[in-house]
Amino acid sequence: MAYVLSGEIISQVKGEKAISYKAGEFWYEPAGSEHLVSKNASATQPAKLLVFMVLAPDEKVLIPLEN
Repeated sequence: MAYVLSGEIISQVKGEKAISYKAGEFWYEPAGSEHLVSKNASATQPAKLLVFMVLAPDEKVLIPLEN
């Protein structure tokens, strides 16, 4: 789950459209989601994102995508 603390974040996972989330909004992405876009929506204003992850002891937090 991700929660926007301030600013605005654009997020996109494989197979979905890019979505813009503003401060106070949150979303869930299932395990194994491939992030194509995860960025600040503004070129001038900062943004903060809080992410909650629940993993098994042997799972990796981030797995780089193959190009």
